[in-house]
Amino acid sequence: MFVGRSKELQDLNNYYENDRNGILILYGQPGIGKKTLLKHFLEGKEYYYYKAVSCSFLQQRDYLSKYLTGMGFSFSGLPDYQEILSSMGNGSMAKKIVVIDEFHHICKNTPEFLQEIEAQLKEEENSLFFILVSSQVSWVEELRELQKAVPEALEKRFYKMKELKYQDLITYFDGFTKEESLRAYSILGGIPGLWKYFNKNCSLKENMVEVVLKEGQPLFSLGQQLVAEELRETAVYNTILSCLAEGNEKLNELFHVTGFSRAKISVYLKNLMQPGLVEKAASMETKGREFTKKGIYRINHSYVQFYYRYLFGKESIIRQMGREAFFEKMMSDFPSFIGESFRLVCLEFIEKENDLGRLPGNFTYQGQWIGKKGNIDFIFEDIEEGEILAGMCSPKREAMTMEEYQCFLECEKQSGINADLIILFSCYGFDNYLRDTAKKNPRLALVSLEQMSF
Repeated sequence: MFVGRSKELQDLNNYYENDRNGILILYGQPGIGKKTLLKHFLEGKEYYYYKAVSCSFLQQRDYLSKYLTGMGFSFSGLPDYQEILSSMGNGSMAKKIVVIDEFHHICKNTPEFLQEIEAQLKEEENSLFFILVSSQVSWVEELRELQKAVPEALEKRFYKMKELKYQDLITYFDGFTKEESLRAYSILGGIPGLWKYFNKNCSLKENMVEVVLKEGQPLFSLGQQLVAEELRETAVYNTILSCLAEGNEKLNELFHVTGFSRAKISVYLKNLMQPGLVEKAASMETKGREFTKKGIYRINHSYVQFYYRYLFGKESIIRQMGREAFFEKMMSDFPSFIGESFRLVCLEFIEKENDLGRLPGNFTYQGQWIGKKGNIDFIFEDIEEGEILAGMCSPKREAMTMEEYQCFLECEKQSGINADLIILFSCYGFDNYLRDTAKKNPRLALVSLEQMSF
């Protein structure tokens, strides 16, 4: 099922139809949907597709030349990359697409490979379009920075695929309840490569018991595999990630629970941030700087967060309790886990309502405010009018209370933002006092999960 990628598909077609020779570097984390996007893009077009592997540069050239030999090309001996690339562009007036998947395996052994492509493109007249694909996000980001320092290099477009939205997940799992969809989004994120492991005809519980909590199934150990693919010394990274997943978000907290030095933790956090597994949460700059919470680190990958919170080191407990009992225990803790995912869903809802013109202004997301005693989960601003929209999101399995609203108002005061419109989101509705307050206050709106439509 191809969902949520119409813009990306149109972008690829726009790049392809451009009259100039070019290179598109398409990258994103594993499972993000690069191959599915390419499959739809390549339909009806003339192309070559080669997937590079991790091997010596001589073996790589041998594999690539054998692939082309199977396509009807002939070489005398083992060709170099210049001869290989030249053969692809010869004898055709129509533009051909050359897809090299996981191309970092070539570049790491042959650093001049991109220059070889650039030289070939200068020889051709609009007959080749290269799409270089990679799942190593941090490596491509480093390459992107290096390209900025080489002004004479042929223009390369770097196209990073982002996660799909909550709305796309709802479309994909159209049989899930809203609560199941939110929980699935909190676990799988917007990575369609993970969605495919779930059976759309089964409930969330059935999927969790049979696909996630069952030893031998791909998702059972996937979180650790994702870390191992990007990083070495996994024992240290496993420790730091499991502590982050348990809510130890500050450097000093990690120092006390891990036993590692602060300097060591800082280095390893930096390494985790490069492939996008961890992020440093930034609080929006406001007047109340002294009230903000600084130096917050969070896992930035939904399934890695889920894995290190609930699965890592828990195999013996799952076996002892049984999968169904462990699932029920896990769900009782889930409201404390889904907070960030619910915040992203609320942001998506506000942006949709804004695009449809249902808000009293044209608002742009500015960020969140992370306070020492509470957070403002989102802050939007109408740039032209100067009006502020702000609010909070409660994932708790109970109605949001008047006391929580008062806490938000205290955060608003400390931050100094002075919101013109406040929206409170709650998974399980609102108490009577808060509903009565909203009826009397035109600047306060209440939205439950059931009321959110996408």
